[in-house]
Amino acid sequence: MEEKLFKILKKIYFKKKYIKDINGYLREIDCGDEFDCKTKTTHYATNNLTSTEQTYLAESGYNVNEIIHLTHNQCIEKYKVILQNENITLEHCLSAFICGFESFPRGRQPILSYLFAKAVPIHEFTDEGCCPVCSIKNNNWIHCGEKIFRLYHGYSWNEGWDTYVLDLEEFSQLLPCKPTENDINIFRAVIECIRNASAEETPSQLEQRLRKAKIIPYYEKYRVRGQLITLAELGIMPNMYIKPLYDGFTAFKERCNISHKGKGCVRSDIVLPLSGWRGSNPINEERLNDLFGDIL
Repeated sequence: MEEKLFKILKKIYFKKKYIKDINGYLREIDCGDEFDCKTKTTHYATNNLTSTEQTYLAESGYNVNEIIHLTHNQCIEKYKVILQNENITLEHCLSAFICGFESFPRGRQPILSYLFAKAVPIHEFTDEGCCPVCSIKNNNWIHCGEKIFRLYHGYSWNEGWDTYVLDLEEFSQLLPCKPTENDINIFRAVIECIRNASAEETPSQLEQRLRKAKIIPYYEKYRVRGQLITLAELGIMPNMYIKPLYDGFTAFKERCNISHKGKGCVRSDIVLPLSGWRGSNPINEERLNDLFGDIL
């Protein structure tokens, strides 16, 4: 994605919806966006763009408000089909993950999506609400424009698998990326920081150390957390509660039960397997070497 287009999309999707009045109080402003209660998606207005930006956006062909509908069964089928694409390999996804530390933030999510696509069993929707196997609902409306933009912004996560099928489909159309020397140095520094964790250190305390150490450029809590989640799902940051996606699949219902029962795992904004990590067992060195030995 070109930098100019990215900046325009940021003005659309990341509007500031509140301003301070003369008394210092936050006041909501009308940004023109409309929320659809049926699809649970937002129709984003573009009236905050300049005429030049409007023209550039139109000529780019980027569909700001494209909404697609996918059933649960369609999502699972798409995940399995995309694995046949020659650009969707473990090697390419791991390389993109390293690039995600600086040169290519878009590269952070594909490895998580790839691991899920490989691990999730083929199954059909048989329940109300969300699927107890994979958490995907029977009907899903996905805001493609916003989701793709957030991927380029560097967000990654190991939940919400109905939307991340788009990640692999878009990623499959991109040329493989090669980590820069700086990407690798940042990754090395992050690994060393994890190695130096105190025995009782928690994921949130690790995040604070990473922020203070200024290792990762443009540090933002949830984007960095996504990168740590990846290290946990690869089994590089071990936990004692649940196997990482790299080692196999754990049904959504079982993951929920483990999250509620596991000592020290209950935290609203940090999820398994990262929430089960502790500094007493900082790095699985063998796994690290198996996956990233050539790069490191």
